[in-house]
Amino acid sequence: EVVGEILQNVHHSHMGVVLKRMMLRAAERVSVKVKAEAMITGESIAQVSSQTLTNLGVIDRVTEGLVLRPLITYDKQDIIDLATKIGAYEFAASMPEYCGVISDRPTVKAQLKRVEEEEENFNFDVLEQALENARVTNIDAVAEELKQPGQLTPKHELQANDVVVDVRAAGEQQKKPLNLPGVDILTVPFFKINSEFADFDPARNYLLYCEKGVMSQLHALHIKDQGFENVGVYRPAG
Repeated sequence: EVVGEILQNVHHSHMGVVLKRMMLRAAERVSVKVKAEAMITGESIAQVSSQTLTNLGVIDRVTEGLVLRPLITYDKQDIIDLATKIGAYEFAASMPEYCGVISDRPTVKAQLKRVEEEEENFNFDVLEQALENARVTNIDAVAEELKQPGQLTPKHELQANDVVVDVRAAGEQQKKPLNLPGVDILTVPFFKINSEFADFDPARNYLLYCEKGVMSQLHALHIKDQGFENVGVYRPAG
């Protein structure tokens, strides 16, 4: 919901910086709750647009807490090698790229005043609700969860009762429209699919689609956890 609020109400050039500021707001609240003395991020300088020195400075202005960035001088391959060495690579690779979703023509030199103006359009009740629903999990428990089977087998061949649901953000859908002649397609962005699925026709089978298959897996599993069985994942053959 937080990402959806940003996508709908923040100018595309400042979405990445605003998202990182929301993350730090949330992290600061959680750190106080668990009595952590610092927050740690995996940011690396200039690896993406939100991680320029200028943008990091604007992002950090949102918190009084200590932010540690142990990977700040690492390049991407160094980070991948380190993640593989410590057994964190598969976990990291399975995470949806929310930052990538909102990186349409991003600014690399954000100004604090402009960012704060954009945040005036954000409904902070959404962030509060996310924090109320947050679940704090020990990192050892996360590692155990990774060992449990949880992936849905993607479907490559479609049947008459199948409906493909394109859960990509609107910008992605416009750039690369999903073309499946003779197939019913719904376009419901990922930040709305969980709340709207209950209104879908229970007699149809819905297969979620996104380009990399990560976001569709995440939301299909969440919908299944809500008790719906008529949901799956669609991946084009090849």
